[in-house]
Parts: sequence; C-alpha cells; structure tokens
Amino acid sequence: MINKKKYIVAVDIGGTKINIGYFNNSKLIKVNRLPTKKYGPDNIDTISQILINSKINISAICLSLTGLINNEGLWNPINKVTLGDFKNFPVIKTLKNIFQIPVYALGDTQAAALGEMYYGSGKNLESFFYLTISTGIGGSIIHKKNLFDGKVSDIGSIGHSVIKYNGRLCGCGKRGCLEAYSSGNALIKKNKIKKCQNTKDLLTKFKNNLQTKKIVNEAASMIAQSIINVNVLIRINYFIIGGSVGLNSYFYLTILEKLKQTQFTVKIKKAKLRSKAELYGCFVYINKKLFLQK
Repeated sequence: MINKKKYIVAVDIGGTKINIGYFNNSKLIKVNRLPTKKYGPDNIDTISQILINSKINISAICLSLTGLINNEGLWNPINKVTLGDFKNFPVIKTLKNIFQIPVYALGDTQAAALGEMYYGSGKNLESFFYLTISTGIGGSIIHKKNLFDGKVSDIGSIGHSVIKYNGRLCGCGKRGCLEAYSSGNALIKKNKIKKCQNTKDLLTKFKNNLQTKKIVNEAASMIAQSIINVNVLIRINYFIIGGSVGLNSYFYLTILEKLKQTQFTVKIKKAKLRSKAELYGCFVYINKKLFLQK
C-alpha cells in the first residue's frame, strides 16, 4: 500500500556514493546511501527501483549530478574516469516517464551551494563561492542570494581550471587541472604507504607520516592558490568548503595555513550541512521555486 504522505525526493549522485533523501513537511526524514556504479546511467535504474519499491507518494524529484546537466535535462560526464563514457543521457525524461511527476536536475555543487545558502554556513552571506573537495573537485557561485547563472551547471567548475601548465593528465582529458592534483583520487594515487587503503586512512591514521604531509602540503597549496585566483577574478571574499576531503580537519587546516602565507584576505568556512548539503539544495530548488525560471 502506498504511503499517503507526499514526499519530495532529493537524489545526490556523487563520484563514489549516492544519497537519496526524503523530505516531508520541509524536514529531511530519511536518507538512503549506496555506492555509485561506475557507469553513470546505470545508477538511474538503481535509484528508480529503490523509489518504486519504497511505495511512497512522491510529489517531485530533484537530482544533484556530478558532471554536466543542460537545460534539456541531458547528462554528460566531465571526468569519464569517474562516471564512464556516455553522452546526452536523458536523465529527466527517463524519470518523468517512470514516475509521471515533475523531475528537475542541477549540478552537484550548485545544489550544495543552495543548501548551504538556505540551511548552512551561507545563511548570512550575500555572495560566496562553494568549493567541494572530494573524489573530484567542483565549485559554484552564489551571487546576491542567487545562483550565478543557474542555467549553466558547470559555472565555477574550479576542479578543471589548469593550475600547472602541461601537468598531470586529468580524467577530463586536459593536463594540469586542479582535480588531478588535489582531489581525493589524486591524493590516493600519490600514496605509497602499503597499509593505507583509501583517502580517509591517509588523512586520519597516516596524517603524521612524512609522505602524507608532503602530499597534503602540495594539494592544499594548489587549493589555496585556486581560491586566490577566484578572489582576484571575481572579487568574492567568502568561500565555503565542503566534500569529504575538504571537511577533513587536517586538510582544511592546511589550506588555512597556506592562505595565511599570502597577502590576500579571504574568509573560509566549513560547510555546515556536510554530506547532506546537496540534498537540502535539491529541496530548495523544488520547494522555493526561486531558481526554476527559464
């Protein structure tokens, strides 16, 4: 029997994990977590089945997607190593056909920025740059309490700005991207500690290892320089940092230390909503209906 309560469903598809959030009466009631499948569109089938099996009454769905989403609801990867090689997957049309309800989609950092603006560390800020450092690196701009050109999902995609000319090959196909040096994937690729299994281990159990310190110092230096570049280009002074790597205290404090060594005055905050920022942003996108204008 279908639950008579109506839910807004928010879905965040990240590089390594998926969160499915269920909102009722403006409250996040429940979150399902599952690993991201390596081929992006396969995840839509999995999510659809979970929602069908839940037998709940869904009023609308909003997706937060890593990669690119255009105005027609077509999804494309930026980093094909993370999401697989596909082109123009009709993610909105696919879910609309299944559920026959309104379906929306936006970039994952757009969603996180909206979530932090309404419910997190950006509540009292007029403008800020949201920077996520996780499996990959992304960014989004809040300007005068609104998404800066919300129609374009990759505005602010700082992870694919070049920080080192002719540097390491990035999953997007370019060389020298910030993501190739400072993302969770990049950190673990440089790791040579045998017992270290993943980025979390690197930044916690092995944070005092000399090799870890070297890896983190380089990565944090490039993040700090990229923050300064954004500040110089568009004069945003406030930055909110999220993502599993960015929120790690050791990594976060190293970024602050690197910024203090410069002459630039920028203000940095941790994302208050942590891994739920994207879910709250999706809820804002649907419920507030402030960002749906063509």
